[in-house]
Amino acid sequence: MAVCDTEDGYRNRFVTYLVEHKAAEMTVHAFSTLETLLDAAKKRTFDAVLLGRGFEAAADILREQGAALLLLTDDLPERVAESDEYQAKQQPKAVNVFRYQSVDMILHEMQALTGQRMAVPAGETALASRMEVVGVYSPIRHEMQMPFSVILAALLSEKRKTLYIDLMENSGFLEMFHLAVEYDFGDIVLAIRGRRLQPETFWRSVYESEGMYYIPPFRSPENLHELTLEDYLAFLAFLEEATDFETVVIDFGEGLADFGRMLGRCTGIYCPVRQGFFFDCQLNQFLAYLENASESGIRERLHLVDLPFSAKGIRSGGDTLRQLQWSEFGDYVRRYVNGGTV
Repeated sequence: MAVCDTEDGYRNRFVTYLVEHKAAEMTVHAFSTLETLLDAAKKRTFDAVLLGRGFEAAADILREQGAALLLLTDDLPERVAESDEYQAKQQPKAVNVFRYQSVDMILHEMQALTGQRMAVPAGETALASRMEVVGVYSPIRHEMQMPFSVILAALLSEKRKTLYIDLMENSGFLEMFHLAVEYDFGDIVLAIRGRRLQPETFWRSVYESEGMYYIPPFRSPENLHELTLEDYLAFLAFLEEATDFETVVIDFGEGLADFGRMLGRCTGIYCPVRQGFFFDCQLNQFLAYLENASESGIRERLHLVDLPFSAKGIRSGGDTLRQLQWSEFGDYVRRYVNGGTV
């Protein structure tokens, strides 16, 4: 396999991953200039070629040699998961793949393209197994969703490095926990769209409290609703490649575009619910939505959490996080986490 990209950081991270994890399956050749790739192509034939920035002119030549081409694009293609076109007897020789996703998913595209199909086990997502993405979303708009997510993140932080992200509208997160910040998730999204998200930019927007890392939510609901699937996937790819976070807990709110596909990137999704006919109606509508809006297998990743609690018991003043952790509610979440699969 040839990996071709003029961006040193991207190319080096990709090649390093292949060398560390796929050395027994493939031989990797890295190219930083078009000229060196074309010279090498005169002497050997590649089975698959990843063509990134600065290598567009090589596509026709390599296609004529019979190489399977993965064309990196900054724009998310309509098809993210494998489509029926791969079922055809004549395999396509080129496919566009989204640049900002995990190496594992790009390799999945490559193996499908070359006919060496790689089965993705149930529950696999666009992230390598090193990093777990835990989504939290209440289809009944449970008032305790955000407190549940924060306690969940705090508990997970005791065992592995965890990042909490609030993608809810007017969640009250900063006010509730008495947090004063200067940067938020909006600053990260701007850097992603400007192709300039670097570790120093990222860490400027990351804060820490009681061992739990968090990124403050968007200040404006309008900014939240403008978040795209491309932004989201690029951010998760950055976390995987450029940070050492082992777990990410994401609080999902309403009105996100491509919401089902965002949930599809999660290894597990926790849904705070209540008992009752009305709540069952809301839950059933959400499950019907997922059937059409996301990938197959997502239903098996849903965990319905019956939370018989109200926010009326939360009081202002003092350390709100510790208040929640050691309350009856905190004990409930702790028992659930220790007894369930997170």
